Amino acid sequence: MARFYSNVAVMDSLIGNLLNQLQDDGLMENTIIFFWSDHGDGLPFAKRELYDRGLKVPLVIRFPNKKNAGTRNHELISTIDFAPTVLSIAGINPPAYMQGRAFLGVYKKPESRYVFAARDRMDSEYDRVRALRAKRYKYIRNFYPHRPRYQNIEYRLQQDMMKELLALKEESKLDSIQMLWFEPGKSVEELYDLLSDPYELRNLASDPVHQSTLKRLREAMNTWIKTSNDLGAVPEKDLVKKMWRGGTKPPVTDSVSINITGTVVTLSCKTPGASIGYKIVESGKEEPAGWQPYTSPFDVGRSHQLKVIAQRIGFEKSVETIRELKMISE
Repeated sequence: MARFYSNVAVMDSLIGNLLNQLQDDGLMENTIIFFWSDHGDGLPFAKRELYDRGLKVPLVIRFPNKKNAGTRNHELISTIDFAPTVLSIAGINPPAYMQGRAFLGVYKKPESRYVFAARDRMDSEYDRVRALRAKRYKYIRNFYPHRPRYQNIEYRLQQDMMKELLALKEESKLDSIQMLWFEPGKSVEELYDLLSDPYELRNLASDPVHQSTLKRLREAMNTWIKTSNDLGAVPEKDLVKKMWRGGTKPPVTDSVSINITGTVVTLSCKTPGASIGYKIVESGKEEPAGWQPYTSPFDVGRSHQLKVIAQRIGFEKSVETIRELKMISE
C-alpha cells in the first residue's frame, strides 16, 4: 500500500509537469483534458474482478477556462464511451458501428441504463464472467461456476500483500468475508444491491424478493451479449484459426500498394484491418528511426526515398517496399 501511494505521488508530479507545459505553451485554455486511471489497483480482490472495487475508476475532465469546475456527473459512464465523446466534442457524429455513447458534446446521447464489463483472459489464467452495472444493482453471470474467483496469477504472486494473504489462508486466519475470494466455486448468477451492500458481499440472486430485478437484468444481459457480438463463448484456438484464415501459423500481411500522382502519395493494403507505416528518407540525411502511421495521402516533395510497410495484429508484417522518388518528382 505504501508503494501504491508513492506511485500516486509520482503520478501527481508528472501530471503537474504536463499541465505546466500546457500553460507555458499557451495551450491550457484551448485543451480539454481527460484524466482517468486503470481499472484496478493491482491489489487482491480488486484488479481483474467485476465487482465495483475492480471496475470503478476516477474520471476528471477539465474544460478551458475551468468551465463547470467543481461539478459532478452522476451518470453511468464506461471508458468505452470516451472515443465517441471526444468525437462529439469535436463536432463529429460518432459512426454507428462504434460502441459506447457520447456523454458530452453536440452529439451527446441520453444516459445509458446499464454499463457492462467482462472478464476472460488473465495472463495465464482464464475465466468467463460478464457483469451488468445499473445505478442500484449489479448483475454478474459466471459461465464457469466450477472455477473459483481467485486465480493463481503469477504476476500478482510477486506482491508481498498477496503472499501474506495466501499464508494467512493456509493458517486458517482469514474470516468468512475474506475467504469469499477463495471459495472453490461460485454461483451461476450473482445479484447485489449496491445501496445497502456496496462491497457486494450478499448475493441476492436466490432471494424471492428480488426475482423481478434478477429477471430484468438477466434479459438485459442476454440482449447485450447478442448485440455486442460477444465472442467469449468461442474457444481462443478457434478465434486464432479464423483470424489466420484457417491456417496453423500467422499469414503475412499483404504488401503496400503505392500510387503516386505528381508528388502526392496514396497508400493501400489489401489485408483488412492492416495498419500502414511509412518513412520519407531525404537525400543526404539520416533515415528516421520510427514509422509514421498512414492516415491520408501526403506530399513527398522532391528527391526523396519512400519506405512503406504494413501489419495487421496477429499477422506477420509485410515485406518492406522501397520506392525511389527522385526521377518521379523531377
